[in-house]
Amino acid sequence: MMRQSSSTSDRASGHFTVSVETFDSLPDPVQVPGNELEWASPFILPGWLHAWWEVFAPPAESLILSVREDRRLIGIAPLQREGGSLRLMGGADVCDHLDVVVDPRRIKEFCATLLDYVNREAVTRMELGPVRPDSVVMTELVPQARGRGWPVASETEDVLFEADLPPTWEEYLDRLSGKQRHEVRRKLRRLQQSAAFTFRMVGGRGDIDAGMEDFLRLFRMNRADKAEFMTARMESFFRTLARRVPATRLGFLDIDGAAAAAVMCFDHGATRYLYNSAFDSGQGSLSVGILCKVLSIQDAISRGLAKYDFLKGNETYKRQLGGRDVPVYHCRIETA
Repeated sequence: MMRQSSSTSDRASGHFTVSVETFDSLPDPVQVPGNELEWASPFILPGWLHAWWEVFAPPAESLILSVREDRRLIGIAPLQREGGSLRLMGGADVCDHLDVVVDPRRIKEFCATLLDYVNREAVTRMELGPVRPDSVVMTELVPQARGRGWPVASETEDVLFEADLPPTWEEYLDRLSGKQRHEVRRKLRRLQQSAAFTFRMVGGRGDIDAGMEDFLRLFRMNRADKAEFMTARMESFFRTLARRVPATRLGFLDIDGAAAAAVMCFDHGATRYLYNSAFDSGQGSLSVGILCKVLSIQDAISRGLAKYDFLKGNETYKRQLGGRDVPVYHCRIETA
C-alpha cells in the first residue's frame, strides 16, 4: 500500500504531494492511465529494483517517493535512506545507470518538489549515481540544487558504449571501419563453413526460465573470473531479474544443436541493452563469443530497434562493433 506523506507544496502550476510507495504500490510502467512517465532504462523498472532489494538486502531504509500534482502522478524517485543520506536505489555493480522516473512535461516541477522534500526531511546529502549525462539527475536535479546554493560535486566514475542502429544490417556494416567490417564478415563466413549454426532470441517466462539454465552453465564454463562472479547470491539475482523484468531476452548461438554462446539482454523502449554474455571456451576458435554479440545486433536491427547499449566497461570489442563512449557520473549534493 501507499503511505501518504504530510509533505506538500504549492506552486503556480498546482498542488504537489509527496508520498512514500512500496514495491507493490508502484505503477506498471506500461499501464499508467493518463500519465506519460519516462522509464529511462530497465535498471529503474519496479521489477528490477524489487529484485535488487530482495536479493542484496542493503542496510538501508527503502524510500520510494512519488510526486503527484493534484492527484496526477508526475514522477517517482526510487531512493534508499541511510541516516541523513539518500542514494538512488540500486548498486553500481549490477545496475549500469540509474535515474528518477518523470513525466517529461513536469520535470522542473518534479525536481523542485523533490528538493523541497529533501530540505524538510533533514537530509544532509544525496549520493546520485551511476547516472548518464542525459539523465534527469544531471540535466535538471543537479542544476536546480546548484541554483539553491547547495554544494554539488560531479565526477566521472565509468564509461559505457552505445551504437545507433540503422534500418538494415548492410547499413550497420557500412558504419564500421573497413577493418572491422572485414573481420565481422570473415568470422561469420568461417562459422558458416565450419559448423551448422543458428541464432535464436528468446523471451517470455517459460522460455526464459529454461534458457537461464543454459546461460548460467555457459557463464560458469567461460572464464574462471566469471565463475567466481556467479556466486549463489548473484545467480539468485539473475534468476529473479529474468522472472520479474518482462524486457529480459536471452540470445543463443547454437552449434550443431547445442548452445555454444549466449547473451543476456533487455529490450526496453527502442534500445537493446547487452547486460552480460558467456560462451563455451572450447568453441573459442570459432569466435562464438563475439559472433553471438554480432548476431544479437543483427537481430535487434531486424526488430526495428534504434539503439544498442553495450553498457559499462571499456572492452575493445565495443568500439570495434561501432560503440561510442558515453561517460557515467556520480553526483553528490550537500544540502546547505
